[in-house]
Amino acid sequence: MYLQAEISHLFSVQQKDWEQLKDGVLQLDNLRERTVTWGSDYHVKLQFNPARMVSTAAAISKEAIEKRPCFLCEANRPAQQKGIRFMEKYSILCNPFPILRNHITIPLHSHVPQRIRKKTGDMLALAEQLPDYVVFYNGPKCGASAPGHFHLQAGLKLPLLMQGDNELRSCLQVESESRNEAQELFEDVFRYLCHLQPEEEEPMMNVIAFTKDNKYILHIFPRKAHRPGHYYEKGEKQLLISPGALEMAGMMTCVREEDFEKIGKQDIEDIYSQVSMPVI
Repeated sequence: MYLQAEISHLFSVQQKDWEQLKDGVLQLDNLRERTVTWGSDYHVKLQFNPARMVSTAAAISKEAIEKRPCFLCEANRPAQQKGIRFMEKYSILCNPFPILRNHITIPLHSHVPQRIRKKTGDMLALAEQLPDYVVFYNGPKCGASAPGHFHLQAGLKLPLLMQGDNELRSCLQVESESRNEAQELFEDVFRYLCHLQPEEEEPMMNVIAFTKDNKYILHIFPRKAHRPGHYYEKGEKQLLISPGALEMAGMMTCVREEDFEKIGKQDIEDIYSQVSMPVI
C-alpha cells in the first residue's frame, strides 16, 4: 500500500506544477460515458475522450517510429514530468492523457522493444504492490503507441475491467496464489499463442494483471488484428477505434464525438470479431 500512497502523492504534486496533467485529470470529471449491455452477463462502457486522439491515431510503422523522438525515454520527456523508481529499472509516471483515475505509465529505463515475455513477473510484482489497481500491457501491434520502448500502464480498478471471458471476445485467464506459478502458466499460454502466430516476433495480445482474494490474476486477450476495418473507412462509415487492453476488457474509448454518438451494439460486436483471435 506504500507505493499506492506514493503514487497518489505524485499526482497531487505534479498537478500543481504540470498544467497538462492537471487539465487531463480534471477532464475525467466531465467525460461523457454510456454503457451497452448484453443481458446481465457483460457490458461495454463507451467513453468520449478526445485527448486520447494522440494515442488512437498514432502511426506505428517502423519508419514512423524511427523518425520521432521516443517520448518514454527520460531525455525526451516533458521537463515537468517526474517519476518514482520501481524495481530499480522502471519509472512510474503520471499519464497526462488519462483514461482511468491515477492513470500511470511505467516505462523501462532502457530503450528496448515492447515485448512482454520474461517481464510478466515484473507486471505481477507491480500488481501485488498496487492492490487497488489494474496493470495492463498493449502489444506492439495491439494498441501500444510507443512500441519501440517497453512499458506497462496501470490505473485504479473498475469491475468492468475484470470481466474476463465472454461471448464478445476471447480471454485466456490465469489465476494462482503463487506469483511464480502464474508466470509459468503465462509462459504456457505464450507458447500456445506462438504456435498460432509463428510469423510474429511476439504473438499479438493484450494483458491485464491484478490481485484479488490473495490471488494473482492475468487476463490475456489474443489478437488477430491491430485495428478493425471501421478504422480505415471514409466518411460516415469510419469509426476511429483502435483497441488496446482497456478496450478488450470492456472500456471503449472514442476520440471523436460522432463515433461516441453513433456506435451501436452491432458495431461493437463487429469490432471485437475483427480484432479478437478465437482460441480453442
